[in-house]
Amino acid sequence: MTSSDLPRHPARLGGVSTVDAPDAAAGPDEQPAPAGGELTLGEALVVGAVLLLGMVAWAGLALAHASRWSLPAAVGIGAAATAVLLAVLWRPRLRPRLRVDRRELVVLAGLAVVAALLFVPGFPYGLGDKDPGTYVSHGAAIARTGSWRLEDPVLDRSRVGGFQPSSPGARLPGLWYDDPADGVVTVQFYHLWPAALAVGWAAAGPAGLVLVGPLFGVLAVLAVALAVRRSFGLLAGGLAGLLLAGNMLEVWQAKYPSAEIITQALVAAALLGLLVALRTGWRPAAGLAGLLLGIAWLARADTLLLVLIAVAAGCVLIVLGRADGRMAWFAGGLAVVTPHALLQAYGFADRYTLANHVPGLPVVAALVVGGLALAVLARRLARPLWDRLDAALAGRRLQVAVGLLVTVAAGGAMLLGFLRPLLFGPAYFNYHGNLIRSFDEQTMRRLSWFMTLPGMGLAGLGLAVVALRRWSAAAWTAVLPVLLVLPVYAAAAENSSRLLWWNRRFVPVVLPGLLTLIVVALVAALAWNGRLRVPLPRAGGALVVPARLAPWLRLLVRLTAAGLAVFMLVVFASQSLPLRGHREYDGSFEVTRRIAATAGDRQGVYLFGRGPGIGPTAFAVPVWLQEGQVAVLLRPKPNAAYVQAFQRGFPGQPVFLVTAGAQRPAGYDTLELRQVERVTAELPMWDESDERRPDRAHLEPVDLSIWQVQGT
Repeated sequence: MTSSDLPRHPARLGGVSTVDAPDAAAGPDEQPAPAGGELTLGEALVVGAVLLLGMVAWAGLALAHASRWSLPAAVGIGAAATAVLLAVLWRPRLRPRLRVDRRELVVLAGLAVVAALLFVPGFPYGLGDKDPGTYVSHGAAIARTGSWRLEDPVLDRSRVGGFQPSSPGARLPGLWYDDPADGVVTVQFYHLWPAALAVGWAAAGPAGLVLVGPLFGVLAVLAVALAVRRSFGLLAGGLAGLLLAGNMLEVWQAKYPSAEIITQALVAAALLGLLVALRTGWRPAAGLAGLLLGIAWLARADTLLLVLIAVAAGCVLIVLGRADGRMAWFAGGLAVVTPHALLQAYGFADRYTLANHVPGLPVVAALVVGGLALAVLARRLARPLWDRLDAALAGRRLQVAVGLLVTVAAGGAMLLGFLRPLLFGPAYFNYHGNLIRSFDEQTMRRLSWFMTLPGMGLAGLGLAVVALRRWSAAAWTAVLPVLLVLPVYAAAAENSSRLLWWNRRFVPVVLPGLLTLIVVALVAALAWNGRLRVPLPRAGGALVVPARLAPWLRLLVRLTAAGLAVFMLVVFASQSLPLRGHREYDGSFEVTRRIAATAGDRQGVYLFGRGPGIGPTAFAVPVWLQEGQVAVLLRPKPNAAYVQAFQRGFPGQPVFLVTAGAQRPAGYDTLELRQVERVTAELPMWDESDERRPDRAHLEPVDLSIWQVQGT
């Protein structure tokens, strides 16, 4: 590489050039690549694909928030916006040289095949029992109605004097209302993921919807592999992608229709864009990174944590005098999405935001504005001090001292996490008004079920490699998110304790971050030349391995690293392969359609009773949102007058009771009922547990009867 390949004015981060020298964790033939002004074709394709899907989802969300969603509009606006954006950014004056790296393309193709084999198809999750089913049904409703809001005639008191809520303020699980008088129900979650699912549903129904998650999952694996490649080399990137694709948590979330997988793909692509900007000096890549992070904020409330981390990093750069055009581009990309993100977080979904303990808007504004103001003030008042600190950070002595501190602190925190059950006992939290075990004290142990204990140890060693070798801005950028996010989630997951649902918060950032650290340790060991020189900050000397022992130590370390890599791949495969043939709740869409079909070509009114297992209430949300019928819950105690109120409130529409079992529902003797459908099925469901890693599925019976109220 010649000097002309380098950007003209490479900025420096904390005394470390952001156009980094070859990283110490990579071997002599595994340089983190490409440096200078080059962008690989693989990077361009993967970031472009994630950007396109993210823009289509965002365009769809904006249209849904405006009650104007349609498939042609969402796809057309998203694709057009992506094309315009890339055309503006890919100007000759701005763009880096595009390089075709055949080895990288081969690795990406292999990873895509492995990931697709494990992820496709996604789970046909059509129930309304938990969050994923609500996401799915909301996506179908957006495709059907064109709006994120749900017009609900049941709230009209002129029709029916009252209704049975599923909980205070909720018409049905996950469907909230503020004022019954406005006749509108909102879905409790953030809405980017349903907007993405709506595209699949509108295009091909359930068959299209179940492909959306796996598609984002494949792109997430490729983006993580390329980000690790940028920081630590091709071998590290390929191994990171392979471990991620094979990890059970990744396979589950790629197939499970929940918002974690789209968040992971967007965040990983944002990280890759930031690393490209660091390595090449290409400012628009930082702008794309900010844009993608902003879109990810539209998917999950806790993405705000990553936004605040980015703001904090910007404050540090300002204080050290290292802020440059790339920071401005990143902030600009993030600012494009921020108004919509704030509108959703503190407008459309404000109850959900606050219910998840996300800081209120005044607090967030104070943190951002106050932090930036303090950074500028600190820079101006003590510039010589910060310049000396910046220069000192370029020296090995301070790097080793700080690296030791970070390594010891992280190792101590991990050890504390494993010892937490013995030291502090069981942890509890308030879950929907009930004080239950949170199992937060088991966080590290539970993660080790999916990462293996050797893997957790290797993650610590990987951090030591990054912290104790000569610092690289790209390496720290790749691992800093997991270092800051893991302690937050490990302290309090704020989540239902059942597995595998509990693990979802760790998937967008922590899972790829831990695997990155594991791979750094493995690749550093495989590339070790047998020599070791550890500087001693205070003594000024160093610990050195004797030359005669170096070959034997090198062989031992490399064999151990290779063995551990194979061990982890085998363990991950043994956990994940059973999921390949599993189809969570397969048949649930068909049951919903059979229930709704009893109304013929009219809109029916369905009153759902309770029952064991997958009871009637699990189909209330899908019958309404997917099929466009009116759905409401029966009273806990039989009440014929309650049913008759719906007869009067919906004249000319058939009214049905959906109850468990074949027997006529007791307590409705004054009603003339006719059984019009009996639905029996067995739906596959993965085991749930608080005490172990679920590793097999079972069949959940469905036994429903649909009774039409005569005269309707």
